[in-house]
Amino acid sequence: MAEDIFDYSADVLVVGTGAAGFSAAITAATEGASVIMFERNDGIGGTTGASGGTAWIPNNASLRAQGAEDPRDDALRYMCRMAYPQYYCADHPTLGLPERAYELIETFYDNGYKAIDYLREAGALDLTADRVAPDPDRPIVLPSGSIVKSFPDYGAALAEEKVAHGRHVSPTPGTASMIEQLAAGAEKHGIEVRTEHQAVALLRNEAGEVVGLELHNRTLTRLAHAHKAVIFASGGYAHNAELVRKNLPGRVFGSCSTLGAQGDFVRIGIEADAQFANMHNAWWKQVPVEASLDSPSPPGIWVPWGDAMIQVNRYGQRVVNEKLPYHDRGQIHSVYDPSRREYPNLVLFMIYDDAVASSESMEGMRRPVPMPDDDADYVIRGDNWQDLATRIDEHLEALGEVVGGVRLDASFSENLAATIERFDGFAETGKDLDFGRGESVFDRAWNGPNRAGSPNPTMAPFATEGPYYCIIVGAATLDTNGGPVINSRAQVLGTDGEPIPGLYGAGNCIASPAGNGYWGPGATIGLALTYGHLAGRSAVAEPAKTI
Repeated sequence: MAEDIFDYSADVLVVGTGAAGFSAAITAATEGASVIMFERNDGIGGTTGASGGTAWIPNNASLRAQGAEDPRDDALRYMCRMAYPQYYCADHPTLGLPERAYELIETFYDNGYKAIDYLREAGALDLTADRVAPDPDRPIVLPSGSIVKSFPDYGAALAEEKVAHGRHVSPTPGTASMIEQLAAGAEKHGIEVRTEHQAVALLRNEAGEVVGLELHNRTLTRLAHAHKAVIFASGGYAHNAELVRKNLPGRVFGSCSTLGAQGDFVRIGIEADAQFANMHNAWWKQVPVEASLDSPSPPGIWVPWGDAMIQVNRYGQRVVNEKLPYHDRGQIHSVYDPSRREYPNLVLFMIYDDAVASSESMEGMRRPVPMPDDDADYVIRGDNWQDLATRIDEHLEALGEVVGGVRLDASFSENLAATIERFDGFAETGKDLDFGRGESVFDRAWNGPNRAGSPNPTMAPFATEGPYYCIIVGAATLDTNGGPVINSRAQVLGTDGEPIPGLYGAGNCIASPAGNGYWGPGATIGLALTYGHLAGRSAVAEPAKTI
């Protein structure tokens, strides 16, 4: 390849403009490299830009400044237990995990706080931790208008959890959003950003080293030369219907990821002979199924809202603690019943009474339960329980193939009556004997308004008379988190186990170091910032390559 064939040239090329991409680019530029960023979409930000824009970082400086400690061994036990419960063994040197998986989690603990400190010193990101001792008299008002008590870790109920609060960091009050800060930091460091440039292939020299990219810019093909390395931070494959069908379990009803999450690095990684892992996993949540008919990014059910509210399957049975974190709760939809040879929870039915529907409170994560004066096509109303069941089945019939032909079982109404009677008893005693609803600090932190005299603020008996309401819910993703495998330097590994020279990855386009774990709010972005930083630092240390 001759030098004059390239449209762009820099020491480091970065694909993607979310948290991982900006962290990589700013780090590389700060270390003295010339950097160009390429973005498939017509605007920057990726899925980070569509998110809450916060991060989860253990042992961060802001937490320590409050006098709290986050010991390494305790944090590793918590993260490993969440990431790989099938392997976890507390007495094993790597806590039962495969050595490489353990090393990636170790690396995150050791470098996460260093990454955000580095970006702060570079003038690119200013984050502050939550209060390690939340104040019940000082609730947190979110941009959406929702009101929460705190942001605890999602596995706060586990014995391995020793620091439930303070690992969640968000933009310091008075500063801009995370993406706005990172974009300003990139501009400050002279980083060129090119939108509407989709990476379609790697360029490699005779030695097999990655030396650039082939890109599509609208109707044009562009070539970019990387003197040292290419870093992919291009997002997952959540909006690639074919890859979703081939890899994710059950049915998936949309994603809040950027529409550019088409799995570009999956195809490119296969062509590069990269190792792959975690392809069956995602960052999960629930959404109203019928809202997914109108948008590929329907509103998420972060915590099902209301106290007189349950979720049941087509047999009228509860199957989960409804107040669990969205990632854990979302996975209930892909549970297979070998006796019936079906996915009985493929869709669930979020049922609530008129006291919930008519409340005007914004406490907790109300969305997508509409305000009393608002209409939502995905809300089903019935004058009584039988009327509600009839109307639910009518909606299922209309959905047809969208939900795989699921209909209510003949036992639904009878079982639902028994389920509600049992739930009402739990609400009166304050103890959910089936699923432990309300026992975790998380269950209560994002819960809705408390009724006077309720022994458990997450539960209340259903009204004895209608109307009653239902939202049909299904699984969706924030994004997928499987792809090419990286090492602790963020180098992409080939099928021979060796790094592919000049190729790095971070964010949702790689096999997540978190495995199946979602440690706390902002964990996806915390990993992205950390491994993006490591990729940028490692890329700068690469020798210049001949073309």
